[in-house]
Amino acid sequence: MPDLITHTFAAYLLTRTASQRSFRYLFYLGTILPDILSRPIYILAPRWYAYTIAIHTPVFIALTIFLLSEWFAADLRALARKALFLGATLHFSLDIMQRHLGGGYLWLYPFSWRTFELGWFGPEATVGWVPVWIGLVVVIEARLHLKK
Repeated sequence: MPDLITHTFAAYLLTRTASQRSFRYLFYLGTILPDILSRPIYILAPRWYAYTIAIHTPVFIALTIFLLSEWFAADLRALARKALFLGATLHFSLDIMQRHLGGGYLWLYPFSWRTFELGWFGPEATVGWVPVWIGLVVVIEARLHLKK
Protein backbone atom coordinates (compact mmCIF):
# COMPACT_ATOMS: atom_id res chain seq x y z
CA MET A 1 0.00 0.00 0.00
CA PRO A 2 1.32 3.41 -0.76
CA ASP A 3 1.59 5.07 2.63
CA LEU A 4 -0.50 8.06 3.70
CA ILE A 5 2.30 10.51 2.95
CA THR A 6 2.70 9.16 -0.58
CA HIS A 7 -1.06 9.38 -1.14
CA THR A 8 -1.10 12.93 0.23
CA PHE A 9 1.93 13.95 -1.84
CA ALA A 10 0.25 12.72 -5.02
CA ALA A 11 -2.86 14.70 -4.08
CA TYR A 12 -0.70 17.75 -3.36
CA LEU A 13 0.93 17.55 -6.79
CA LEU A 14 -2.43 17.29 -8.52
CA THR A 15 -4.16 20.08 -6.60
CA ARG A 16 -1.34 22.49 -5.76
CA THR A 17 -2.58 25.09 -8.22
CA ALA A 18 -6.29 24.58 -7.49
CA SER A 19 -7.66 27.97 -6.55
CA GLN A 20 -10.40 26.70 -4.26
CA ARG A 21 -8.81 25.80 -0.94
CA SER A 22 -11.83 23.81 0.30
CA PHE A 23 -11.63 21.58 -2.80
CA ARG A 24 -7.95 20.86 -2.11
CA TYR A 25 -8.55 19.92 1.52
CA LEU A 26 -11.49 17.69 0.68
CA PHE A 27 -9.46 16.09 -2.12
CA TYR A 28 -6.69 15.35 0.40
CA LEU A 29 -9.25 13.81 2.76
CA GLY A 30 -10.68 11.68 -0.05
CA THR A 31 -7.19 10.52 -0.94
CA ILE A 32 -6.51 9.12 2.53
CA LEU A 33 -10.10 8.15 3.42
CA PRO A 34 -9.85 4.44 2.50
CA ASP A 35 -6.80 4.01 4.74
CA ILE A 36 -7.99 6.07 7.70
CA LEU A 37 -11.21 4.06 7.77
CA SER A 38 -9.68 0.61 7.35
CA ARG A 39 -6.13 0.63 8.76
CA PRO A 40 -6.96 1.29 12.42
CA ILE A 41 -9.08 -1.87 12.45
CA TYR A 42 -6.29 -3.91 10.82
CA ILE A 43 -3.79 -2.61 13.34
CA LEU A 44 -5.89 -2.75 16.51
CA ALA A 45 -7.80 -5.97 15.74
CA PRO A 46 -5.93 -7.96 13.06
CA ARG A 47 -8.10 -11.04 13.62
CA TRP A 48 -11.07 -9.03 12.26
CA TYR A 49 -9.33 -8.53 8.90
CA ALA A 50 -11.64 -10.97 7.08
CA TYR A 51 -14.67 -9.07 8.37
CA THR A 52 -13.38 -5.61 7.56
CA ILE A 53 -11.74 -6.14 4.16
CA ALA A 54 -14.79 -4.59 2.47
CA ILE A 55 -14.02 -1.21 4.05
CA HIS A 56 -11.11 -0.65 1.64
CA THR A 57 -13.21 -1.09 -1.51
CA PRO A 58 -14.54 1.42 -4.02
CA VAL A 59 -18.19 0.56 -3.29
CA PHE A 60 -17.85 1.06 0.47
CA ILE A 61 -15.87 4.29 0.04
CA ALA A 62 -18.38 5.65 -2.49
CA LEU A 63 -21.22 4.99 -0.03
CA THR A 64 -19.19 6.60 2.75
CA ILE A 65 -18.55 9.67 0.59
CA PHE A 66 -22.24 10.07 -0.21
CA LEU A 67 -23.13 9.80 3.48
CA LEU A 68 -20.27 12.02 4.63
CA SER A 69 -21.09 14.74 2.11
CA GLU A 70 -24.58 15.05 3.58
CA TRP A 71 -23.00 16.54 6.70
CA PHE A 72 -21.84 19.55 4.69
CA ALA A 73 -23.88 22.69 4.16
CA ALA A 74 -26.20 22.37 1.17
CA ASP A 75 -24.12 24.70 -1.00
CA LEU A 76 -20.95 22.63 -0.35
CA ARG A 77 -22.36 19.11 -0.80
CA ALA A 78 -21.68 18.82 -4.52
CA LEU A 79 -18.14 20.11 -4.06
CA ALA A 80 -17.58 17.72 -1.15
CA ARG A 81 -18.84 14.72 -3.13
CA LYS A 82 -16.72 15.63 -6.14
CA ALA A 83 -13.50 16.34 -4.24
CA LEU A 84 -13.82 13.33 -1.93
CA PHE A 85 -14.66 11.02 -4.83
CA LEU A 86 -11.76 12.27 -6.97
CA GLY A 87 -9.39 11.93 -4.02
CA ALA A 88 -10.55 8.36 -3.37
CA THR A 89 -10.13 7.60 -7.07
CA LEU A 90 -6.53 8.79 -6.83
CA HIS A 91 -6.05 6.59 -3.75
CA PHE A 92 -7.30 3.47 -5.51
CA SER A 93 -5.32 4.35 -8.66
CA LEU A 94 -2.13 4.31 -6.61
CA ASP A 95 -3.11 1.16 -4.70
CA ILE A 96 -3.81 -0.86 -7.84
CA MET A 97 -0.18 -0.36 -8.92
CA GLN A 98 1.21 -2.49 -6.09
CA ARG A 99 1.55 -6.23 -5.57
CA HIS A 100 0.60 -8.22 -2.51
CA LEU A 101 2.17 -11.34 -1.10
CA GLY A 102 -1.26 -12.79 -0.37
CA GLY A 103 -4.59 -11.64 -1.71
CA GLY A 104 -4.98 -8.12 -2.98
CA TYR A 105 -7.84 -5.66 -2.73
CA LEU A 106 -11.37 -6.67 -3.66
CA TRP A 107 -11.94 -3.97 -6.27
CA LEU A 108 -15.41 -5.14 -7.31
CA TYR A 109 -16.69 -6.30 -3.91
CA PRO A 110 -19.57 -7.17 -3.26
CA PHE A 111 -20.03 -8.16 -6.91
CA SER A 112 -16.84 -10.19 -7.08
CA TRP A 113 -14.31 -11.67 -4.66
CA ARG A 114 -11.55 -11.65 -7.28
CA THR A 115 -8.53 -9.41 -6.86
CA PHE A 116 -6.50 -7.58 -9.44
CA GLU A 117 -3.32 -5.54 -9.23
CA LEU A 118 -0.69 -4.34 -11.66
CA GLY A 119 2.19 -5.48 -9.46
CA TRP A 120 4.56 -2.63 -10.30
CA PHE A 121 5.93 -2.33 -6.75
CA GLY A 122 5.69 -3.98 -3.35
CA PRO A 123 3.59 -2.61 -0.49
CA GLU A 124 6.65 -1.30 1.37
CA ALA A 125 8.34 0.33 -1.64
CA THR A 126 6.94 3.83 -1.14
CA VAL A 127 8.01 4.17 2.50
CA GLY A 128 11.62 4.90 1.52
CA TRP A 129 10.44 7.79 -0.63
CA VAL A 130 8.68 9.63 2.22
CA PRO A 131 11.67 11.92 3.00
CA VAL A 132 11.87 12.79 -0.71
CA TRP A 133 8.16 13.66 -0.88
CA ILE A 134 8.39 15.83 2.23
CA GLY A 135 11.53 17.54 0.92
CA LEU A 136 9.89 18.26 -2.43
CA VAL A 137 6.86 19.83 -0.76
CA VAL A 138 9.13 22.04 1.34
CA VAL A 139 11.14 23.12 -1.73
CA ILE A 140 8.03 23.76 -3.84
CA GLU A 141 6.32 25.74 -1.11
CA ALA A 142 9.49 27.73 -0.32
CA ARG A 143 9.95 28.65 -3.98
CA LEU A 144 6.31 29.64 -4.34
CA HIS A 145 6.42 31.83 -1.22
CA LEU A 146 9.71 33.44 -2.24
CA LYS A 147 8.11 34.55 -5.51
CA LYS A 148 5.43 36.47 -3.61
